[in-house]
Amino acid sequence: MDKLEELRILINEIDDEIMSLLDKRFSLSIEVGKVKSISNTSVLDTKREDYILDKTSNYSHSPQVDTVYKKIMEESKFLQRE
Repeated sequence: MDKLEELRILINEIDDEIMSLLDKRFSLSIEVGKVKSISNTSVLDTKREDYILDKTSNYSHSPQVDTVYKKIMEESKFLQRE
């Protein structure tokens, strides 16, 4: 097995973990949306978003993590509104 194959296998394993965790996160987002709907709370919570985005600065690839998290939060808000 060459180095490229080894790296791709590792990336595939990480991708599987990420996808599974995202699926769990989005399921929880739907539940959050239900709670917010019952309590008549806005889907948008800028303090929560700022808190999450501030944490992205802890990573060596901060700009990329930040970009990905903005998209995750966008999708989560979409699910909360359904």
